[in-house]
Amino acid sequence: MTATKKISESEIILQKMHSLSEQEIQVELHSFVKNIHEIFLHLLDEYNVKFSLKIERIGLEKFKSVAKKTGKIDAINFLIWYEKEYKKLRNDPEFGKILEREHTTLENKSDIIRICSTLLNEAKKMSYHAYENF
Repeated sequence: MTATKKISESEIILQKMHSLSEQEIQVELHSFVKNIHEIFLHLLDEYNVKFSLKIERIGLEKFKSVAKKTGKIDAINFLIWYEKEYKKLRNDPEFGKILEREHTTLENKSDIIRICSTLLNEAKKMSYHAYENF
């Protein structure tokens, strides 16, 4: 599965969230967060294949280790960019709560939808930038 497919799934979940009550939205929020994490993992896995790193069970640390070990400049450049962009999202106060799965503190439906929508847009930008530049 690709990051693009996970983006589409996240868009469907987000659209569904608009019609839910504040109580029901928490269940979909969990699915949305899971999908967002999968977007980043699938993106890593796509570049694992593209750079022929042959990593099973992809993760950032494994990608970093193998990319450095193999000395593949393209993979290292991708990794530097990916880490920088991913850390920006993780360090953002609103996105960080969701990405760290502390989203249970979010109770206002409009805030949840706004934050999820913005986070999804950032994940899209990151994925599409990678596709266009690496």
